[in-house]
Amino acid sequence: MVIKNTRVKITKLSLVILAFFSLNTQAQDVSCGTKESAESIEFFNDNKERILQIEQTFLNNEFRSANAVTSVPIKAHVLRTSAGTGGLSVSDLNNAMDVMNAFYAGANLEFYLCDGINYIDDDTYYDYLDDQEAALTANNVPNLINIYFANSVTRVDTVDGNYAICGYAYYPGGADTILMDNSCALNGSTLAHEMGHFFSLRHTHGGTANELVDGSNCTTEGDYICDTPADPRLSYSNVNSSCVYTGTDTDANGDSYVPDTSNVMSYSRKSCRNSFTPQQLARIYATQQLARNYFDCASIDADFVADNTSSCSNSLTVNFTDNSTGATSWQWDVDGDDIIDYTSQNPSHTYATSGIYDVTLTISNAQNTISKSNLEYIKVGAQKSVPLVEGFEGFLQASTDGWTATNEAGSSFIWYATSGPTTSTDTGPFNDNTTGNTSGVFLYTEASGSNPGDVAEFISPCININYTDAMFEFAYHMYGSTMGELHVDIDSGSGYTNDVTQAIVGSQQSNQSDAYLTRQIDLSGYAGQTINIRFRAIRGSNFNSDIAIDDINLTGTTTLSTETFTADSIRIYPNPVNNTIINVKLKESNESLTYRIVNLLGQNILNGNLKNNQIDVSNIASGSYLLILDSNGQKVIKKFVKL
Repeated sequence: MVIKNTRVKITKLSLVILAFFSLNTQAQDVSCGTKESAESIEFFNDNKERILQIEQTFLNNEFRSANAVTSVPIKAHVLRTSAGTGGLSVSDLNNAMDVMNAFYAGANLEFYLCDGINYIDDDTYYDYLDDQEAALTANNVPNLINIYFANSVTRVDTVDGNYAICGYAYYPGGADTILMDNSCALNGSTLAHEMGHFFSLRHTHGGTANELVDGSNCTTEGDYICDTPADPRLSYSNVNSSCVYTGTDTDANGDSYVPDTSNVMSYSRKSCRNSFTPQQLARIYATQQLARNYFDCASIDADFVADNTSSCSNSLTVNFTDNSTGATSWQWDVDGDDIIDYTSQNPSHTYATSGIYDVTLTISNAQNTISKSNLEYIKVGAQKSVPLVEGFEGFLQASTDGWTATNEAGSSFIWYATSGPTTSTDTGPFNDNTTGNTSGVFLYTEASGSNPGDVAEFISPCININYTDAMFEFAYHMYGSTMGELHVDIDSGSGYTNDVTQAIVGSQQSNQSDAYLTRQIDLSGYAGQTINIRFRAIRGSNFNSDIAIDDINLTGTTTLSTETFTADSIRIYPNPVNNTIINVKLKESNESLTYRIVNLLGQNILNGNLKNNQIDVSNIASGSYLLILDSNGQKVIKKFVKL
């Protein structure tokens, strides 16, 4: 018997074709038996910040390399009669796997059979009742996803009576077990649906259909995902054979539902379900990375580590170590360009160009070819430069756009992105500093649930200090009766220098409604270097110690350029400007000069090519602004005031 493990190149067209594959089109509306539990909700809430961080990393790069695939092993248990008859055939199982892999290609995952099929020949389980689970799953193989394929699956209900279900799975934190009705496994979408639950996806209608059509509560109702429309609970009765929603339900606001009948995690007709959304795929990937990452096959498993994964220098030499099992050949794509760079077991590679790189190891033996990918695994050189203005307004979580929130193992004290007051009472700010109200986003450390002295770090991307007089400013709010400490450290390549400005210790505001304070740090000593900035928060003696920061600004007036295009060579007037024109005076003519005007929040107000050395600012509101002049990549910043 040969169990195939074929890697299929997936296109959008082939995904649609595979999604409609069915040996049994199953007209009846048989539901999913996966149940939401208090433990599964607690698991998601406890890990929500980290899940969102990984999701953001995944979504930031839409154009992943085709090689960036991680192979996940499953153990297939096929239930047959005591005589060894019936049960899912090998070809049916392979087809079902191919269909599921088509769906999960977008999450950079593929599933493969580990060491063949385990046949369980026993009439007791052939038509499976869910109260038999404890006895049946004694066959589970540790560290594998155990999928049981039965002739039928029945939910035992002593109150309402037994009823047929297509299958069920467990959310992260639960068992590594999935039960499937054979016909449902072959209907083109249900196996992918149950695997979706296994990797944290909820039904699009959630436990109850409370998600609003306008999306305002999409993170707390429905499936907790915002790119899936609110779902009133689809069914065969409100989705027709053309996959059109025919219902007339409205939400609590009276808005009519416009659900997605094609979503795999809905209760739409099985043949209509042919897609995951980008955010669903990101959640699958994030869950695999964070919580479902321990699976390995005894005969073949792909794994690797690197001795160094990041450097602010423009080059980095990395030694890769293969930790795989059962491999007889190796293929490494160490820079995410879909070209195999090495075929040795433990290669060394020098990254000579700044960038962020995916790394994929593909291994083979006589039976299988599988892969492991680490996305954005290697980071080399500067990702930011001066001027840098960050108000965190687009942040869904702290680890975004190269910024990284970390904490000590076992500690829940970590930096979060939030709007409005923090969750603890009598500590933290009421408002965002950027907007001055509860709609803006700031970062804070939540002291509740952590211990005195716990440390949370918020680290910048690598920043090129390309100005001779760079200044660093940030806003902070530290109100609370047991407030801890905020430290700022800088690493320029040889380790962190702690406390580059005096540590801020104890409560700094007298009320939650008080304005943020600001701190400035001179970075002129780092001119020409690439640095990391670290905010290091130390939790106080009790929960009244939420520390908040906002509006990080790195500015300068003089670039490091040795060309004639310098701050000294440019003057703007009048300043303040009380009419419609700013004049730009240059020592030498410069036909390539472009300009950009930003407000102090970093928001772009005006841009264009400099003509006649004048800029019309008549449509700009009164306030302070930065004029950024650019000549072939060399920048000069001038601050001005519009009256």
